[in-house]
Amino acid sequence: MEHASGEINMRRVCTFVLLLIMEAGSVYADNPTDLVKPEVLQALIKQVSPSVATIRVSGRDGQQIGMGTGFVVAADGLIATNFHVITEGRPFTVEMSSGRKLPVLAVESSDRNSDLALLRVDVGETELPALTLASDSLPSQGSRVLAFGNPLGMRDSVVTGIVSAIQEIEGRKMIQLAMPTQPGNSGGPLVDSEGKVIGIINMKSAIDDNLGFAIPTHQLDIIRNSTNPVAYDKWVNLGLVNEKQWLPLFNATWKQRGGMIMARGAGSGFGGRALCLSKSETPDKEFEIAVRVRLNDESGAAGIAFHSDGNDQHYGFYPTNGQLRLTCFKGPSVYSWEVLKEVRTKHYLPNQWNHLRVRIEPGKLQCFINDQLVIESNDTQLASGKFGLVKFRETNPDFKGFEFGSDLQVRPMTTKAKELMDDIFSKPSKLRDITPSDIQQLGEANEATSREISRKVAQLEKQAERLRRLASDVTIAPIVRQLRELATQPPDGMLLRGALLIAKLDDPDIDVEAYVSRVDEMGQEIYETLPKNASEQAKRDALHTYLFEQNGFHGGRAEYYHPANSHLNRVIDEREGLPITLSILYMELGRRIGIKTEGVGLPGHFVVNHVIDDDNGQLIDVFEQGELLTRDDAAKIVVSHGNRSMIADDLRAQTPAEILNRVLGNLIGVAGNDQNAEAINRYCEASVAIQPDSILSRRMRSQIRVMTGRHAAAIEDLDWLIDNDNEGFAQTEATRLRQAVLEQAENE
Repeated sequence: MEHASGEINMRRVCTFVLLLIMEAGSVYADNPTDLVKPEVLQALIKQVSPSVATIRVSGRDGQQIGMGTGFVVAADGLIATNFHVITEGRPFTVEMSSGRKLPVLAVESSDRNSDLALLRVDVGETELPALTLASDSLPSQGSRVLAFGNPLGMRDSVVTGIVSAIQEIEGRKMIQLAMPTQPGNSGGPLVDSEGKVIGIINMKSAIDDNLGFAIPTHQLDIIRNSTNPVAYDKWVNLGLVNEKQWLPLFNATWKQRGGMIMARGAGSGFGGRALCLSKSETPDKEFEIAVRVRLNDESGAAGIAFHSDGNDQHYGFYPTNGQLRLTCFKGPSVYSWEVLKEVRTKHYLPNQWNHLRVRIEPGKLQCFINDQLVIESNDTQLASGKFGLVKFRETNPDFKGFEFGSDLQVRPMTTKAKELMDDIFSKPSKLRDITPSDIQQLGEANEATSREISRKVAQLEKQAERLRRLASDVTIAPIVRQLRELATQPPDGMLLRGALLIAKLDDPDIDVEAYVSRVDEMGQEIYETLPKNASEQAKRDALHTYLFEQNGFHGGRAEYYHPANSHLNRVIDEREGLPITLSILYMELGRRIGIKTEGVGLPGHFVVNHVIDDDNGQLIDVFEQGELLTRDDAAKIVVSHGNRSMIADDLRAQTPAEILNRVLGNLIGVAGNDQNAEAINRYCEASVAIQPDSILSRRMRSQIRVMTGRHAAAIEDLDWLIDNDNEGFAQTEATRLRQAVLEQAENE
């Protein structure tokens, strides 16, 4: 994709803007050592920032519902904040500006009325840098102050202002501030020019965005001298699992609602691993463990753990990426994990409840999914231990119906119910004639029946998806064929039609001939303004006047990555586009008025070369409304976008096929960001049509065909690569991928 802008470091921006304001004199100082001097300000920020903490609060379902600020008041792990930041009974985390995450031990003291709280955190062997609290006296009006916090989620922000007044609000004295504050500032320290805390940021004004309030520091002393500690585990009382029945390990949040258990957040084990072990005694003889699990993300993983030592060693049976996996975890990292078996099966139902069951016998492990045996193992590396639940990464799974016993197979359907289901599946019209007694019959084996219905629904949905893919493939097939034929014709007619056909992939209703005629008309309009025997420069000037002055064609900055900027029809209609699509139009119009041009594919920024004669040419940046470039300008573009020096090949004239493939590359980038696999497939089909011998294009198409379930088509590409790719990919990756496609097709 052509480049538009770089990533912004929000903390640096906030500090930089603040320094600019200081240097401009927007904040006044009483003496040369006050906050106005940038070097003094920087020193103060450096002094205070290490003591500032970010506090994140989770809601009932584990999602972040708020962010606030705190600051260290005692080196042994006491952090001050607002009561409303941590709220009542919500899980929260504490992280220092250095990135150090501190386990919360307790809410040491809290007072809802004063909106203050003191948190006790575990600092281990490394104490925290504590801030000094100012004396009991209130700050004077006009004092210069600095506030630290996380306004609107922008971490580690700093803002300066003055104390405008001391106000009494609801019977309490508050420090009124002339500075912008936002909810994320709440709980942050308000410091004076010496770095002493004079207040705790509390709220913003409902009247003026540049007005805020802070609680005087002496009110913090009151709750500090009258502690009422509540252990963190007791504070977070939103349905955590019953501690008499379950033992959570590795720090994920495990909640329980009736018979359902929900795991939220990544665990602290390698790969985000977390366990929740049952406190029940493990049976001495063969037994089974079962649970129903539903993943929020099929790329995640969660399921049954057994033979656990209460730490890093255990077995795990779980779904991940649509496959079922049995793993022996023998230590804390992936290097000590052993995947015993991994299978893909049609019996697993993505995005739905699935019944996992493990049967444990001496010397034998059997793993079932929805009562179908999928894995057997004789592994005996671990022979005993606790059992329970396990999750990995950021997966937020739900579990229900956890149980253990001698036989946990789900009650099967009766013969009559199965016959009825077969009848319904073979004759969809039967659905209209289902009677209450039929429903009663099916309901006797509720879970087995529901599972069969869900499986059938999944099959029908998959068939519908395949039909939609087929419809899409049929629609673009003539377009791809035209591109393939175009690639065999003389290059003069390829660029314009090819670019319009690429746009037609996304909008099949585009009338290519109508747009070709419109470009012909535009060229004629320019040609009619030229005097006879016009010079090369006169022709170029007329083209620039027509495009940029009279018709307002310009680079699409506001929505740079919008697909429309890569669709030539939209560029013509809306007079806005990427460097490459504007350049295509420029070259086509130039050809119609007798200007010879070439496309030059500089890294990240496409330009045009106006060929004046064999020895002379002029580089033109069409995105910048026809700006004339020197070789030095081009070299700077290469350094800016390619992070290297310019080489001769950077100025080489690109072929129409190369230019069209670059347009497709931009569209693939946009579709990739949107995770639009079907769009990527369209563009890859076009890329191979334009450059059928391109190894790279074939590789890309083979892989997107695999991803989108076009198995037979993928096999064709992989076979071609095996026969034609001499770069090593074919004998390794293509061969492996071909086998995987065949196996996947067999399991569907």
